[in-house]
Amino acid sequence: MTLSAVLTKTFHFEAAHSLPGHRGKCARLHGHSYRLEVSVRGPIKEAPNTSDDGMVIDFGDLVVAVHTSVIEMLDHQNLNDVLDIRTTAENLAHWIWDALVAGGIPDTLLQSIRLWETETGSVEITHAERQEEEAR
Repeated sequence: MTLSAVLTKTFHFEAAHSLPGHRGKCARLHGHSYRLEVSVRGPIKEAPNTSDDGMVIDFGDLVVAVHTSVIEMLDHQNLNDVLDIRTTAENLAHWIWDALVAGGIPDTLLQSIRLWETETGSVEITHAERQEEEAR
């Protein structure tokens, strides 16, 4: 029997953005202390005498992938200047998913991404939801 597990790692970055045309105060330039939770799910490797025996993915490898693909690009930036999307939390979460896949994290390994824009407000996207969207 192959065992599996879900690993979650939390990251932080600071960024500014605005939502032009929005009816609320977010239309003006403002900033957030974002908290990003990246969860991966997969089989626990059975590879005796290797570095990643007993792991889904090495936490260090996940950290490098997230920092290289996401944090280095977004931290202390005006998101409107560096991204070609409307910088809502929802769109940003999907952009992060795509950036992680482009950066080498297999799409099949990504379980979910939760992006906290404030202490009490977050958005979450899951692998299952993205699969449903692709099927449409």
